[in-house]
Amino acid sequence: MISYCIFSSLINAVASLVLGIAVFSKKPREPKTLIFTWLTVNIAVWSGLYFGWMMSREPGTALIYCRALSAAAILIPVCYYHFATRLTGRPHNREVLAGYGLAVILAGLCATPLIVARVEPAVEWFPVWPKAGLLYPAYLGFFFYYFVRVTWLLGSEYRRSAFLRKNQLLYVLVYTLAGYLGGSSNYFLWYDVPVPPLGNVLVAVYMIGVAYAMIRFRLMDFNLLIVRSLSYGLIILAFAGLEVVLAAGLQQLLGGGPLEMAALFLAALAATTLLFGWMPLWRARVDRFLERRMLREAVEGRSRLRQLTQTISTLKDEESIFRETVGALAEALAVGRVALYLRFEFETAFNAHASIPPGTPAPLDAEEPLLKLLQASPHAVLLDELAHSLGPADRAAIDRLRQERHIELAVPVHAGAFFYGFFALGPRKFDGLYSENDLSLLEAIGLQVGFNLRSRQLERRANQAEKLISLGTLAAGLAHELRNPLVSIRTFSALMEEQGGDPEFRREFRTVVDRDARRIAAIVENVAAFAENTKVKFSPVQMEDVIQAVYEIARPEFVSAGVAFVVPAPAGLPPVQGNYSQMLQVFLNLFQNAIHALAGRPDPRIEVRYQVQPEAGGGHILMVTVADNGAGIEPAVRPQIFEPFVTTKATGDRHHRRGMGLGLAIVKRIIEGHRGGIAVSSEPGRGTTFVVHLPCQT
Repeated sequence: MISYCIFSSLINAVASLVLGIAVFSKKPREPKTLIFTWLTVNIAVWSGLYFGWMMSREPGTALIYCRALSAAAILIPVCYYHFATRLTGRPHNREVLAGYGLAVILAGLCATPLIVARVEPAVEWFPVWPKAGLLYPAYLGFFFYYFVRVTWLLGSEYRRSAFLRKNQLLYVLVYTLAGYLGGSSNYFLWYDVPVPPLGNVLVAVYMIGVAYAMIRFRLMDFNLLIVRSLSYGLIILAFAGLEVVLAAGLQQLLGGGPLEMAALFLAALAATTLLFGWMPLWRARVDRFLERRMLREAVEGRSRLRQLTQTISTLKDEESIFRETVGALAEALAVGRVALYLRFEFETAFNAHASIPPGTPAPLDAEEPLLKLLQASPHAVLLDELAHSLGPADRAAIDRLRQERHIELAVPVHAGAFFYGFFALGPRKFDGLYSENDLSLLEAIGLQVGFNLRSRQLERRANQAEKLISLGTLAAGLAHELRNPLVSIRTFSALMEEQGGDPEFRREFRTVVDRDARRIAAIVENVAAFAENTKVKFSPVQMEDVIQAVYEIARPEFVSAGVAFVVPAPAGLPPVQGNYSQMLQVFLNLFQNAIHALAGRPDPRIEVRYQVQPEAGGGHILMVTVADNGAGIEPAVRPQIFEPFVTTKATGDRHHRRGMGLGLAIVKRIIEGHRGGIAVSSEPGRGTTFVVHLPCQT
């Protein structure tokens, strides 16, 4: 029986120490974690002193150990009650403080015969066993009072809870009963009741069960805890074995008597110093080994999630982002069901834009309690954790979502104050849990998707603003251009009644109306050409043929203006994929603008040049240069030269050289529609050069 007690106390000490280290290393600043760690320390100290007592042979040494372990044991029930109040979210601060105060008093009394009177043999099993002092019943009353309080607190919370949390609290209740009953089996022999402390090992079971319940509250991944705890446990057991060997050696060396306790103390001090002195070294090596060998799948899944945060910004369109993200989440986390619910402008409900398995889940109303909670907080939420803190109506709504949509976890998609929707993830395969690391990565992904949506939304709004500005410019230009011909028509119409009988007046009236009607028709045609956004058929186009055809069309204007036309001999240029008619319009506008700019200039000439250059991203571009030696463009006008209704010509004269300022705007739109570009360089008094860039086939 002594061997059993030695072994069970060693197991209890190791289990408590391992669980304390594992849980504390995950979230060291959370109050619930700190209290649980303090509980494990108390149990480890009690178990260590119990081990020392079982190793003792001298009554004096055994009495010291018994009084010390009694002092340590009295702190355990109030500490566990403190932990239970944090676990259930129902703090009883006054009762906790009073319990700690009374426990300290009782711990102090343990140093006197009032709690542990003496040690003497107990039946045939133990040569030294403590006997109860005068105040020992008060000690036991304190112990069992907090046992009842903890049971009542956990039981009442269990009745209020639902879903997974109900099961978690059931774990805590069952293991609490096991731990208290196991520990209380030590008290029978105090009053000569022949019941051995067989339940001693249940203390370790109790600690593991409570730790498991904590893991269910996402302190850390349970699989990681199990593997890490086993690894840490083996190491701590090795140091505990070292302590036993050192203790036996020192007892043999120093002999019995008063030096026995000193031997045990020195052995424990040496083993503990080695354990914690080397902790940074062995913990780092153990964790690296676990990540590479035993937890590879979990580590690889989280690595894929980290990679996803970088991939999202490289995807071109929103639908690709939605599909890729949902697919990556399902694969990395081993989740059978994932859906992305979003609500855009002018929508009243949240619609599923991507889902696994593929399908179209029904929209979610914006008044759902879950959506209100997600809008109020940027953090991911487990529906099981929400259920116990909500009212009956909201709890029923959450339960309905879990049952109908199979939602286990909701991750908000937001960009600061802008809430767009959420990722709905179902249960993980093989009963896996969502760890704190998983939630942090998922929240980062939700934030990344949200900022991507926000930037695209702002880009669309900027484009709309530019369109409105263009529309305003277009309206102002139309008003200006249409005003002059309309004024002429209205003036002659007003004079018609007075001078309608004059043949000369009627002839002039007919001429003005015909001229201005043509002018209005031309304005309408140009505006329609600028606004047209329909796709045209593309085919291989030889730019040398286009330039020659444009020259033939504009030859009369070249001749009448005395403008020389310089073009290189045909050189077999690569074709351009485009529309022949639109290319004619582009260069006809450029040639006519150049002819008008050359009016009154000495030795007027227009020169065309070709050049093929490699493109940075692969492929080649054909550069067509149209240069004149005209008056040039003023620097103040040059940045707006491709905007509608910006022109250097007089728009109100009566001659053919007038312009609306739509020609270059049309040119730019056509070239951009061909995936090309146009640039201008000009110097007043020295001419203007336009360079058209078009992708070509080589």
